[in-house]
Order: sequence, then C-alpha cells, then structure tokens
Amino acid sequence: MTVHHLPVGDHDPANDRSATAPVDPARLDIKSKQELYHDWEAASYEEKFSISYDQRCIDYARDRFRKVVPEGAGFGSVLEVGAGTGFFLINLALGECLDGARLHATDISSKMLEVCRRNGEEHGLDIETRQGDAESLPYDDDSVDLVIGHAFIHHLPVPGTAIAEMYRVLKPGGTLVLAGEPTELGDKLSWMVKRTTYRAFRAVTAVPGLTRIRKPSIRESGGSEADEVLAGLEHEVDLHTFRPADVEKTARLVGFREVEVVTEELTANWFGWAVRTIEGSTAPGVLGARWAYGAFHGYLTLQRFDDEVLSRVVPREVFYNLILHARKPYRS
Repeated sequence: MTVHHLPVGDHDPANDRSATAPVDPARLDIKSKQELYHDWEAASYEEKFSISYDQRCIDYARDRFRKVVPEGAGFGSVLEVGAGTGFFLINLALGECLDGARLHATDISSKMLEVCRRNGEEHGLDIETRQGDAESLPYDDDSVDLVIGHAFIHHLPVPGTAIAEMYRVLKPGGTLVLAGEPTELGDKLSWMVKRTTYRAFRAVTAVPGLTRIRKPSIRESGGSEADEVLAGLEHEVDLHTFRPADVEKTARLVGFREVEVVTEELTANWFGWAVRTIEGSTAPGVLGARWAYGAFHGYLTLQRFDDEVLSRVVPREVFYNLILHARKPYRS
C-alpha cells in the first residue's frame, strides 16, 4: 500500500474548486508548483490513493510506526509535516499510537489542510493546522515531542534543510519518524513495473470492444485546459529518491542520534504498483469490489513474504519504502 503519485488522469474535475484558467508552469518556482498542484489535488486526493480511516489504513499506519517506535512510547505533542489530508496522523491516532497527544499538522497546501481539519473533526480529533514550508517550519524551537511525516520529503527541493527544521522544533529527547519515502533503486525497479504494466494494459485494451474500459482523458471527463496543465505538474513535483545510508548520514549531520533507516516492500510494491497502474488507467465502475478485495489481500500476502523472508536475504537498498527513525539528544 504505497502512497505515492500515480500517472496523470485520476483527478475528478467535478470536484475541482480552483482550476478556472490556464496556468503557465514555466513562470512558477518549484514551491509554487507544489502548492498549486496539491491545492488542485486536495478534493480528489483520498479517492485517488484509496485513503480511508478504517481498519485497513489504521493497520497500515500503525505497522509503519511500530517498526521503529515500540509500544508504550508516549508523546505530549505530535506534529505531522507535509500532512496532506491527515492520512498518517489521523490513522496513528485512531490506532492508539498517539494517545493523549496534542495534534498539529502543517503543509504547503491550504486546501489539503482544510481536508485534514475536516477529517479530524469527523473522527473526533482536534488538529491544529498551519500552512507552512517544510524547509522553514512555522513552529518554535524545542516545541514538540514527536515529528512524523509520510511520503513528502521527496517533494522538497532540499530535504536536508527540512530534516534540520524538524530537529529544531523537536524538544530534547524528541523523536522523528519519516515513512513512505522511495529508495533510489527501489524506485527504478517500480518504474519498470509501472511502465510494463501500462504498456500491456494499452495493448490488451486496443482490441476492438475493450477500448471502452480505458479511463477517459481529462477533457473527455469534462475537465478544462487548466485541469490538464495542473495535472501535468505531477511529473514535476516528485524531486528525489534516496539511498538509505545517505538519509542516515543527513540525520546525523543535523544533530540526530539513535538514527536508523528501515526499508520495506519489494514484491508487495511491484504488485501494488501494477494494481494501481491498472486502476489509474481503467474507466470508473469497471473493476468493482472483488478486484479491490483481491488486490488488498494480495498486497498483504506479499508484504508478509517481504518482511518475513526477503528482508533476511535482500539488501535494504532494493526495497522501495524507507522509514527513518531518529532521536534528538538531551542537552548535556
């Protein structure tokens, strides 16, 4: 259940609130592109990535967190950076990983934070949100006990600056957990899977009678020229992949201690990307509940195989997702 950007075309123009005029991406710096793109994505983001706040996603978030933070660890305050719609923060809270903590969320996209606040309210959680830049966080020094993030630092121009900012806002003894970030080699392998799956899907659906199952284009779905331009930004906002050892080195350089990177998802990632590529290319209503059930349980089976078998023999650099865990030392 990797949560990363998929091929263009999953946005539903009927839900859009901002795309009313064409945009010239050449006039925008990268952070303006990030803000504009994610504002545009906010209304349909959760549907696109199958995000929910039920046991399926609670288990996913909790399992990522528990790989690096043991049961019984308590936190007075938690900040999610690059929070988006609140997927990681809310599911960790619902999974009883953040009991009693004050919840904070920040993101460059105000539209994403609107959805995050609404999601929190719907699940009985009070989340204080602040729009802000991860490379210049709008929080005081030494102000939170736990900083978390999921699948966001690969969007940042200078990830090391953001990690230094997270160090700054953590209290001495505080914990950092960043999950869902793509490894360099794992990402290359996943693109091979995505490209092969997409080409196979297009070849099969080129058969007369099967073209109808292809997903309509943005224009065919009623989208505007601005929607097409904004959708195209997806290819510009994913900036980095990472080597696990480099991430550990960066965390140590800014001052963190007890630094560890854990990686996960190999065959589960390949399967998941193949599934999502087909889903992102297929017309709405074609695949149905049986497909979703089979895909989810197939992913879980392969995830167990990766964790219990392949992680013992395959180098960590080959796996797709990395999780960074680190602690800010107490002052002497």
